[in-house]
Amino acid sequence: MKPAYHSANDFGFGRHMISRAALDVVRGLQEAGFDGYLVGGCVRDLLLDRRPKDFDVTTNATPEQVRRIFRRARIIGRRFRLVHVRHGREVVEVATYRANPAATRASLLPWKNSRPRSAPRTTEEGRLLDDNVYGSMEDDALRRDFTVNAIYYDPLEERIVDFLGGVRDIRAQRLCLIGKPAERFAEDPVRMLRVVRFKAKLGLEPERGLMKAVGRHRSLLSSVPPARLFDEVLKLFHHAHGVASWEELRTSGFADILFPRTVAVLDAPGGERWETLVLRALENTDRRISQNKPVIAAFLYAVLLWRPFGLELETAGRGAANHSEWVWQAGDRVFAEQCRQVAVPRRISSQAIEIWQLQGSLERRRPRSVQPMLDNKRFRAAYDFLLLRASIGEIPQELAAWWTRIQNLGPREREETIRQLSGTDPNPGKRGRRRRPRRRPAVRQASGQKVG
Repeated sequence: MKPAYHSANDFGFGRHMISRAALDVVRGLQEAGFDGYLVGGCVRDLLLDRRPKDFDVTTNATPEQVRRIFRRARIIGRRFRLVHVRHGREVVEVATYRANPAATRASLLPWKNSRPRSAPRTTEEGRLLDDNVYGSMEDDALRRDFTVNAIYYDPLEERIVDFLGGVRDIRAQRLCLIGKPAERFAEDPVRMLRVVRFKAKLGLEPERGLMKAVGRHRSLLSSVPPARLFDEVLKLFHHAHGVASWEELRTSGFADILFPRTVAVLDAPGGERWETLVLRALENTDRRISQNKPVIAAFLYAVLLWRPFGLELETAGRGAANHSEWVWQAGDRVFAEQCRQVAVPRRISSQAIEIWQLQGSLERRRPRSVQPMLDNKRFRAAYDFLLLRASIGEIPQELAAWWTRIQNLGPREREETIRQLSGTDPNPGKRGRRRRPRRRPAVRQASGQKVG
């Protein structure tokens, strides 16, 4: 199979668009006598006139050889061994050419005197448990997922190497899978999520029959370890195409697999309100990312699981000592169930539950709690969440407006506004338990007798 060669200049980009760290890694590999190419998403994005966020390098050097070339390098991974080369604050990922799992024994010898390696282990469904069978550049291109991700770029020579017509497919705005869908999806079911993500993110139209194949093999996604799916979900929602991604997940049926309790609520009578909440949250997230503003995963999960949490709160808190414990019991149950599909790290779930917990304090507006609330490190996320709830009519708009106004007042005006809350207790019938007056200790005379 002969590759097609292109000049990067023909596509309007060059080495000036590549990070210095990636250039130094490529140069270091080539000066040591090995191949050094950029590959995958960074090359695809350059061809699509997008600026890559990171740069991946591929080579015919083994991980051990790469580590010997670079002083600040370490090998990571078991299922897929890689080398991370640190260059200042940037980390460049270097992968050795891989061969297709079905490759013959002879094709597993990419360099002279290499020792043959056995084929990678797979599950009964065909999912790869390891992928450390090394090969040539051509082998590496054939084992990649899509043609648009199988394009190689030498930034020093400014030359593009394309074995499978990926450049042609990018020009045609087409997404083509490499190989047979049944085999490729069985090897790694996450590839089906990438079809959805690239369609939403890049506007690439899946080739004829690809979406039908995704639908046939959709159930394979359930076999992917939940911990791995957490990162894939963030890629769907935290790259300025969250709304389009959610719509594709709903259409393809993957939302049912990733967020079963959420979808059950959305599809129930009255679920339109809660779907609006999800879509408006994703619109805000897309806008913030486009403006280079920070977003947090906890807010995403707080929105997606808000209604399931509310339903759980009605039963999970029975017997709880106080409202806070009630909230945490319900939140823990919701996340425990969610983690069966997508493993959410504890630090993320805890932040989401804090956002839920603060909703009650924002609604009550107790005078003594207003300033501590404004000083709370989770206030901004909880406030943004409150605005979303007001936008769908779950709470009064006046409440959200009050919290918006209080943030912009000076100290004296803020104190006066808070003082005015004293006569607006939202729960006048509920009062705290009166404390008994402390008994004064009896005074004893020198003889030991009590006085009074």
